[in-house]
Amino acid sequence: MIDRIFLILDCFTSDNPQLNLTQIAARSGLPISTTSRLLSGLVQHGAVERWRNGSYTIGTHLINLAQTAHPMLYIQETASPCLDNLEHVTGLHIQLAVLQGNGALIIDRRDGRQRLPVYYHVGDVLPLVPTAVGRVLLAFGPPTLESSVLDSNDFVWPSYDIKRPTPEKVHDELDKIRHDRIAFFDPPDIPVNSIAVPIFDRRMNVVAAISIVVKTGTIPLSTKLITLLKATASEIGHKLAGPKSKRILPPWDADIADMPTPI
Repeated sequence: MIDRIFLILDCFTSDNPQLNLTQIAARSGLPISTTSRLLSGLVQHGAVERWRNGSYTIGTHLINLAQTAHPMLYIQETASPCLDNLEHVTGLHIQLAVLQGNGALIIDRRDGRQRLPVYYHVGDVLPLVPTAVGRVLLAFGPPTLESSVLDSNDFVWPSYDIKRPTPEKVHDELDKIRHDRIAFFDPPDIPVNSIAVPIFDRRMNVVAAISIVVKTGTIPLSTKLITLLKATASEIGHKLAGPKSKRILPPWDADIADMPTPI
C-alpha cells in the first residue's frame, strides 16, 4: 500500500504540479480504479487536493509536514536574504543546494540578469560530479558517498563534447575541494561555468552549498566573485549557528476592542 501511495505522489513534479486521474494512472503504472481509490484516501487526509476541473495537486497537509520536519526549509528561509544581496551585487545566477541521496537538491535560486541555458527548478535534483555545487556536497558528504558515486565509474556526466574524467581524477579534485573549500566546474566546451563553496553549521558540518553560475566566456570566475561567494556562505553559516528568531504572532485571542486600528 505504501509503495503504491508513493508511486502516486512521485507523479507530481515541478514541471507537472497538476495532473488528472488518467495522467496519474499512466505515470504510476497503476490501474485507474486503484489510482482513483488511493487518490480519494489521500484527498481525505489532505495529502492531495482535488480541484473543480477534476485535476489533483499535492495537498497542504504534506506541505505543512515538510515545513515542520525538514531542516532544509530553515536553511532556505535563513539564507534567502543573503541570496538576495548576492544577486543584487553580482547580477548573476545563484544556487543553494543540500545533499539528497546521490544528488544536489536545489532549495533556492536567483536567476540574475544573464540568460542561461538552465532548465531546472527549485526542488529538482542535480547530479553531483558535473556541477560545482554538487562537487562541494560530494566532497564534504559522508565518507561512503564518494565511493558509492565514483567507484562504479557510471556517475552522471553531461552530454557535452568533453572528456569524461576518471574516478581517480575526481577523487583528487575532491581532496582539493576539501582543502581549499571551493569547487570549480569550468570545462571549456560547456555552456555554463560555476563555482561553489560550502556552508557550515556550528559544529563545522557542511549543511548546504552555494554557487554562482555564469555563461561560459562572459564573466571570469574572478577572485572578487569568490570573495563575495565565501562571504555570503559565511554569513549564512553564522545565522544558522545563532539562535532562531522568534515569530511574533498576532493576539488572536485578544478582545477586538483591544486590537490596534488598521491604518
